[in-house]
Amino acid sequence: METWETLLNPEFAETIHRETGENVFLCYQCQKCSSGCPVAEHFDLAPNQVMRAIQLGQKEMVLNSKTIWLCAMCETCTTRCPHDINITKIMDALKIMARKEGTEPKVPSVSFFYQAALRGIRWFGRMYEAGLMAELYLREMAKGQLELNQVWRQDMPLALKMLKSGKLKLLPSIGKPKLKGKVSEKKEGMAYFPGCSLHGTSKEYHLSAQAVFQKLGLPLHEPESWGCCGTTPAHSTDHYLSTLLPMKNIALIQEEGFHYVTTPCPSCFLRMRVAVKETRENQELGEKITREIPSLSLNEIKIDHLLNTVIEKVGLDRIASLVITPLRGLRVVCYYGCIITRPPKITEVREYEYPTQMDRLMNILGATSLDWSYKTRCCGVSLGISQLPIALELSRKILKNARGVGAEAIVVACPLCHINLDARQKQIEETFKESFHLPVLYFTQLMGVAFGLNPEVLGLDKHFVDPLPLLARFQ
Repeated sequence: METWETLLNPEFAETIHRETGENVFLCYQCQKCSSGCPVAEHFDLAPNQVMRAIQLGQKEMVLNSKTIWLCAMCETCTTRCPHDINITKIMDALKIMARKEGTEPKVPSVSFFYQAALRGIRWFGRMYEAGLMAELYLREMAKGQLELNQVWRQDMPLALKMLKSGKLKLLPSIGKPKLKGKVSEKKEGMAYFPGCSLHGTSKEYHLSAQAVFQKLGLPLHEPESWGCCGTTPAHSTDHYLSTLLPMKNIALIQEEGFHYVTTPCPSCFLRMRVAVKETRENQELGEKITREIPSLSLNEIKIDHLLNTVIEKVGLDRIASLVITPLRGLRVVCYYGCIITRPPKITEVREYEYPTQMDRLMNILGATSLDWSYKTRCCGVSLGISQLPIALELSRKILKNARGVGAEAIVVACPLCHINLDARQKQIEETFKESFHLPVLYFTQLMGVAFGLNPEVLGLDKHFVDPLPLLARFQ
């Protein structure tokens, strides 16, 4: 058993403060972070213990922990901290510090995932799922850590099914923002940043969003040659890169004449908002970013998640006026996932623990939205490739609670949550010897059904858990 010397040295905490702006000495061990953490049982140090260890200067213990690599980045700890300590940001800083100092990650597969994902982003500008998986397998094989049972029984059947449905591409998608330094004439509609998943594994979200907004008379304009926002692999590896990537896309959107952009992916939404906030507030970072992107204007951009756009910009009255097939009798639960609502100082959502936006939308469409306990509970998607058993366990809890309250379907607004709950639902059933058969639908798809749109236009034929029998009574 490893033992660590207690140094009682503030230098480690001071380093964290310089890197993140977060003061760990504000932590008084209330343990709200640990009690709310969905992955805490898999940690060797609970989040509050990490904070205490930093206060005491126990650097080696923290950098050698599994906790910093298994953090799901769900923002629960940050949201619930009474002193507003951004614990998620500290976890990122600890991973970056460990890598710089040559400390071997205690969960190598997570580090391999970050490296493979970023390599694809640097080469092609967007996430390249097939290349990512190939590199991850090779790295794990070289270390003797490849789980062959998972590869052949879970990963490969899922990949083949995605290929067949057109949701996984063998060749990479190229996307690198080409900034011209001048503003073009604004196009009709609003700027729409799809993110990498919408052109691949979550194709039905993209199709239904386009169809619904066309029906609303608000065409979605996709910026030319947009690039990946960097997502978790970037902000867990390189703080500057995680700011630069979304800011390049924001500059591209501004050059195309837009000051408002909506994105269906919560990760893209959060990364863009965080990048803008930190570029505005950190003078050194802001100067570095504006030297790299001279055309960027920080004061002329509004970033929203697609759900916020529907509720606040389009409005429920407008939506109600287009409903021709009310979804009467359909019992659903609305699953928001981690980061559509959290942390509230970034998302600006007031009902961040028990949101109701999507519930109100479902009621307008005629469906019955049920109360339940897992609205914002993490599905573990950031660990879905590198630590699949944990992701399956977290997603199973969501499915079980949804079924327990009598839901016929789960409604989502996140492409990553959809993968875990829909594409991996069969794996969850086989692993835990349970049967759910719960269709997982995007809110845009149910809007389209209520609007009377064709199922194929909404991508309803692309789900792993077929929703068409459930929705047949509305066609």
